[in-house]
Order: sequence, then C-alpha cells, then structure tokens
Amino acid sequence: MTRTREISAFLKQAGWPKAQRIPLTGDAGNRRYERLHDLNQGNAILMDAEPRLGEDIRSFLKISQHLLNCGISAPKIFNQDISLGLILMQDFGDELLYKTVNDAPNLELQLYRLAIDVLNQLHKSPPPKEVGSYFPPEMSKALATTLPWYCNKGLSQEIQKEAESSLRKLDWSNPVLVLRDFHAQNLIYRYEQSGLAQMGVLDFQDAQLGHPLYDVTSLIHDARRILNPSVVSLLLQELTKTYRGQDDFKYAFATLSAQRNLRVLGVFSRLCLRDKKPSYINLIPHVWNNLWKDLSHPLLRNLSKICESLPTPSPSFLEGLRKNG
Repeated sequence: MTRTREISAFLKQAGWPKAQRIPLTGDAGNRRYERLHDLNQGNAILMDAEPRLGEDIRSFLKISQHLLNCGISAPKIFNQDISLGLILMQDFGDELLYKTVNDAPNLELQLYRLAIDVLNQLHKSPPPKEVGSYFPPEMSKALATTLPWYCNKGLSQEIQKEAESSLRKLDWSNPVLVLRDFHAQNLIYRYEQSGLAQMGVLDFQDAQLGHPLYDVTSLIHDARRILNPSVVSLLLQELTKTYRGQDDFKYAFATLSAQRNLRVLGVFSRLCLRDKKPSYINLIPHVWNNLWKDLSHPLLRNLSKICESLPTPSPSFLEGLRKNG
C-alpha cells in the first residue's frame, strides 16, 4: 500500500476521512505535518513519521503522556498507529513563541519566564522509566557524529575530548528529563489559556535524562533567534539565584551551552551537505556567536584555545558549504 493510501485509511479509521488537509512546515528530521480541518470536529494535526525513513513515534507518545501527567501542555493524542508512524493529535495553533515575541517584543521577558516555569514544573516530577541518558559520554558521542561535518576529524576529536572533560566536572547527581529541543520554535503561546497551560510544548521525542540546566541553555542561547540582551541578563540573574545544583551556575550554563552549540554547528552543516537543506547555513553565524559567549568563561579556556582552530563562518566559508550541499 502506498503512503498516501496508508494515511487515507488511517484518517478514515480515526473518523476524519473528509477533513481538509493543509501541509505545514516540517522540522529538521523526516517527520511531516498536516493541519486537518473538519466542519464538525474542528482542527487537528497529523504527524507522518514514516518508519521506512527511520522514524519511531513510540518515544513521542510516551513523553507526551508524561508531560500531560506533569501538568504541562503537550498535544493530546486523538489516534495513533505505531506500525505506520502516524499520530492524530491536538492542534495548538500557529502562535509559536518565536513569532509572538518577534511581533510583540514587550512580551519576551514574561513568556521566557513562563517557559522556564514549565521546565521547573517538569523537574518536580520523577522522569519516566526506560528513558535514555544524555550524560557526558552520550554528549561526547553526539559531538563525534556531528562536528566533523563542520571541521576536520582530527580537530573534532580534540574538541570532543576537551568538551567531555569539562562536562564531567559538573554535578550529574540529580538528573531530570531534558527535552533537548526546548526553544522558541518548539513552544506555542496559547494566549487563551492561563498559567502554565499558556505554554504548549512540541517536538520532544528525543527527551532523555540529563542535566537540569540543559534545556535552559537551548532556550536562552537559542540557535534560531537572538534574544534581547537585557532579557537574557535578567533571566540569568534570576536563574543564578534559584539554581540549587552544586555547580557554579555560570560555569554549568557555559559548559552545557558550549557543547550544544558545537553540536549544532555540525548539525546545521550536515543538514546542508547531506540533507540538501541549505537554509540552515544562514543560522551558523548566530550559533558561532553563542559559542564564543560560552567559551569566554575562564574555566573553559582550554576548550576555547582548541576551538580557535575551528573555521570562522565567513561569507566565503558558508558559500563553500552551500556549493557542496
């Protein structure tokens, strides 16, 4: 059966056979999304995560239920077919945090505080069972599989070794569930709701056990948007006061963020070179700037020294990536 027929049969079985289907912009993976509109039932979202392309929706379903149990706004699941990789779920609308704060900068501090409140709520609950780990060995492996797309393998290995050494100095004694892609394009402002329900969470299928500050770094050092510096300063001041880990907050934040930004340099390069998605190249200079903010921490001087050998994302370097993609 063709994919088109599989989806049609799924929608018929789910009770949405005649819904209008509108394709939506997907993410960096192989998942596809459609908005369904039915005159009687309203809107829903179809996730098409084809197993033949390496997708597996079981993690999404598991984490979605966990978030709901924690009192966090994840989309409710209306129907699913694990073997086909199809999910019919609640539609949170189009008001991405990214769009909201770009259109209304005066809301940035308020909504980013709310996003951090969501993380605090998540961290209060024990993580679900049988979830993978994102500790220094796994974070080092993530660098090994991505950074060589941005620089030569020898330099990548040197960076990987020093980054893992820095990560191991952090306090990993109280891991929490980290969503790993917690940023403004995966958060929805549900203005008609109240409290934590105002912040809808998307794209959490890669969640694992990790450091309590990891998702905070991906939110504040967002690879896709530049936050107002005064907002960043206020958020970091507030986080420093409330952080209960044994690490120095600034060192932990810089170390975790540096690893993420190094990995993202490789991910965005791979998306261009391997997956033929050149638009991600435009984001590399911003990621580079975030990285060097992290590397300015005095305790990361060794990693900073090694990273000086990374190619600077000059216009000519970026053009080379585009041409080879």
